[in-house]
Amino acid sequence: MILAAILLAIFTQGCSKKNAKFHTKVAKDLSIYTQDALAFVPESTSSKTSNATAPNTAPKLAPAKAFTQEPLAKAYLRHHFSPWVNMPINKDTQSVFWVRGSLLKVPGFGENLLPNSLDSTRAIWEKMNTSAYPNANQKAIITESSAVRAVPSDLPRFDKADDYPFDQWQNSLIFANTPVLITHFDTSKQWAHIQSGFVYGWVKTQHLASVSQADIKKLMSPKRYILPLRDKIALYDESGKDENGKDQNSRFVTLARMGQIFGIVAEDKKGYLVFVAKRDENGRAHITKARAKHEDFALFPRAFSHASVATIINTMMGDKYGWGGYLENRDCSAFVRDVFANFGLYLPRNSKSQAIYAKNMVDISKLSRKKKERYIIENGTPFGSVLWQKGHIMLYIGEYGGRAMVAHSAWSVKTSSMGKKYKNMLGGVVITSLYAGKEHSGAFSRTLLIDKIEGISNLFEPIVP
Repeated sequence: MILAAILLAIFTQGCSKKNAKFHTKVAKDLSIYTQDALAFVPESTSSKTSNATAPNTAPKLAPAKAFTQEPLAKAYLRHHFSPWVNMPINKDTQSVFWVRGSLLKVPGFGENLLPNSLDSTRAIWEKMNTSAYPNANQKAIITESSAVRAVPSDLPRFDKADDYPFDQWQNSLIFANTPVLITHFDTSKQWAHIQSGFVYGWVKTQHLASVSQADIKKLMSPKRYILPLRDKIALYDESGKDENGKDQNSRFVTLARMGQIFGIVAEDKKGYLVFVAKRDENGRAHITKARAKHEDFALFPRAFSHASVATIINTMMGDKYGWGGYLENRDCSAFVRDVFANFGLYLPRNSKSQAIYAKNMVDISKLSRKKKERYIIENGTPFGSVLWQKGHIMLYIGEYGGRAMVAHSAWSVKTSSMGKKYKNMLGGVVITSLYAGKEHSGAFSRTLLIDKIEGISNLFEPIVP
């Protein structure tokens, strides 16, 4: 009877059509495991019973390893301000305009879920005016958090008609107040190609402002910086305050995002004053001051501990997934990057670069499921190690019930069972095991997270195999 079932599974999977539609289900892990990262901190007092089988006692985690944050924070600021100091223009047009092949040969699918025409994508290529690159060399600043695009267009390109939200022309989100170097304009001058310390691509010119040397000197003058304690804190300028400090006609300036730094201009009992740049009518930077409350911000860098990382994770827990920063949400690598920015780590933008950042990634791709998970548990540092697979990165937060647990921002885990294909939805920042989607994974399927993980890296200390 069991043999017959196995043979049936093999037959139905082998004969299933490649274009069979996915059955969409919510991954069971989301109801099994608590979504409170503090529950995985040693001696945590956080509730661990928010879900049916959340841990009853805090798992035992390795202590955080000591490291010096001051050099990290100094290096972070050097990277952050590098477009204004010593960043050369990237002359490698093949890497700068890597999108050329898809524009001229493989146009993909558009926002109407129908194939893009080659004429339309070739028109975008012509608009890029690559033969004149670089036609600019201007120091600037981002004045509104913006999409960084592979092309000077808001239009999406999907590999398949059902590939939402994976727009292949979406590179990243870049926060307001980020220093950049403008290297090129498209023919319309509605878009500028920029380089920052962590990403390059096309940004709308209306979200940029040029900066003078005097502006740069002012914006780089703060000796101390702060970061928000939660996401999307509204900041207002210091105008329109009465003698009691109450708002009269103060103007909204920006939303402070987790992982975003602000230079302190002054501090009083009401909080901090920080620099914020806006674009004036001539496209130049107008530097204003915004007020930030003490209770909403922490000094940069924050002290590293299990609890501090878990607290930061919780501020983003449940946030929706955003491929390449789509709709100003976070994908896997943006989530990891914004978590560790709090501690002075200036991580690269994509998952592979993050995995090799500390130069200590261990290849575990050839291990069996059991040995791979055991290696992660025995060698990983909870809240300090990342697990990498092609196109995805996760933060290891510890062990529960013999399972390695991770916090990550993910769309779904695809599986198959008995001839059916499944999308086990995660949909954002979640805590799961490496077996998320197992309930819809056949005996011979090998598409779970545990199967695809190739490497582990400790972002602070070397991992010794």
